[in-house]
Amino acid sequence: MSNFESLVEAESNLEYLKVGRGSKKAIFMLHGYGASMNDLAGLESALDQNNEYDWFFPNAPIKIALGMHMEGRAWFPINMQELERAMRTGEFRRFEDKNPKEFQEALSLANKFVQSLSSQYDEVIIGGFSQGAMVSSHLSGMDIKNLKALILFSGTLLAKDSLIEKLEGKDSIPFFQSHGKVDPVLNFDESMKLFELLKLCRFQGEFVPFDGAHEIPPIVIRKSIEFLARI
Repeated sequence: MSNFESLVEAESNLEYLKVGRGSKKAIFMLHGYGASMNDLAGLESALDQNNEYDWFFPNAPIKIALGMHMEGRAWFPINMQELERAMRTGEFRRFEDKNPKEFQEALSLANKFVQSLSSQYDEVIIGGFSQGAMVSSHLSGMDIKNLKALILFSGTLLAKDSLIEKLEGKDSIPFFQSHGKVDPVLNFDESMKLFELLKLCRFQGEFVPFDGAHEIPPIVIRKSIEFLARI
């Protein structure tokens, strides 16, 4: 069983979980809306069966009340009434033209977090689920040293113009993206727009669709393992 440390990164002041093995390779994984740094921790044992990487799971900065004295975290706020209406009517939300200031603030913190902790590694992979995938897509355009690959679980295109600007002139890297065909939270077709944009910016992409919703099913775990083995 992996030994998780709970720590606070000084530059960003973000809490995080770490699995450290003294490796020269690291994976940074960002959770989705309403979750926490614990939410994706199981990916460490599922994806890294040969113990090749150090792992980092940061807590997003915004606290979200979930009811019954429970609390989650978010990288940026969402309009819950809009989400509930979209899920009820099937009229999916589009994020490509949205660029909330809270997102830019969270992106700055996430960048400080990754930059501070990644400098000791020869290879760095960043990724996330849902909101965490949106933040990770923009982090791929930042000046992260030794960035090797990008992993995007159930994300979508956010702040299109800003992302294009970040990616212009960046070195090509491989990326893995997955999305459920019946995702009621983030539309499948909108996720394809992110995939096409990254490909247009010369990133080398693999897209794995699956018969499911807003989740990381076994087929995505298996394909992610294969992706990591190839890079």
